[in-house]
Amino acid sequence: MGTGRTVLFHPLNHVGLGHINRLAAIALALHELDNSIRTPFVVEESAHVLLDVLGLPYVPLPSGHAINDSIAWASWTEDERSALQKEISQSVLRSIAPQLVVFDFLPNRSFADAVVSRGIPIVLRMREMRCLSAYLTAISDLLTAVKLIVVPHPEGTIRLPEALATKSRFVGQIVRRPVPMSALDTDPTAPRIVISGGGGGYPGTVKFYNLALKAIADLRHRYPALKSLLIVGPLFRDWSLLAAGDGSTIIPFEPDTASTFAQADLVICQAGYNTVAELEQLGTKAVLVPAERQWDDQFARAERAMREHDTFRVFRGNAPADLANVAVDFLGEHVANTVIPMASGGMNAAQLICSLLK
Repeated sequence: MGTGRTVLFHPLNHVGLGHINRLAAIALALHELDNSIRTPFVVEESAHVLLDVLGLPYVPLPSGHAINDSIAWASWTEDERSALQKEISQSVLRSIAPQLVVFDFLPNRSFADAVVSRGIPIVLRMREMRCLSAYLTAISDLLTAVKLIVVPHPEGTIRLPEALATKSRFVGQIVRRPVPMSALDTDPTAPRIVISGGGGGYPGTVKFYNLALKAIADLRHRYPALKSLLIVGPLFRDWSLLAAGDGSTIIPFEPDTASTFAQADLVICQAGYNTVAELEQLGTKAVLVPAERQWDDQFARAERAMREHDTFRVFRGNAPADLANVAVDFLGEHVANTVIPMASGGMNAAQLICSLLK
């Protein structure tokens, strides 16, 4: 496919958009540094709709989850399924011929094996998580092939074993820049509230959406002109379970959530890395409703965000009326608009990647 420099990105995107969002931020930063660098993605599932909007090319891989865990492929033996995934992965790498491959969190196992077998240098984006030792064990066979570890946090946020620390760089928050939008007039009698659960694919996300929608219904008694928007995410599947009867606008996808958050008076959301990072940059008031995750400690992230920024509140309850009361109190509270420098983690990571290409 030509002789140009190519950095291939492979994010996990089975349940959320955070991984694909962060790698997209790095890819866009690479284009700012050198527009001749090609940045194709290899993706599973349907979150590639974000890449369509951003104009980033991608090649689909068969979903490892679908092939290995669903009944659709039950007629194929384990060896046949494994051989199929390996052959497709090798074919992609032969055709694209990348100089580097950037992984985010847990890559598709067959694709990662193919990258290692071809000796392609690997960059790994690794963030803070609930149990770092368990994660390192899960990817132990991949770590020896990793040339650079990019950590999207301030220096010292996580402690890595010495063998990994020497090839790790803390770059700060990685988040896409919001599209500039003109400010809207604020009407205290008609607050604008946005509900977001990220990509929407995590099991049980519908429970959070229904909690927030019922809280909005309560809020309408106080604010009849309230405007609410629920962004369910492109990976959301539980439409039949959604309690959508309060007049909220519901959309499946918003490519520029940061700009949408910036236009809101209040955001009600879960506490994923990407959502919290965007809101920290924007200074929009947000009620964080953290959820249990296997690898991610949303509760710790939410509490830290509230300690560090006046624009966050944390809700740990399960009663819509209680969530509505928190929202009412927060909407009526004056919060100073503190200017935070735009996160430079994406550009910092891109510069490190560029240095590996030379």
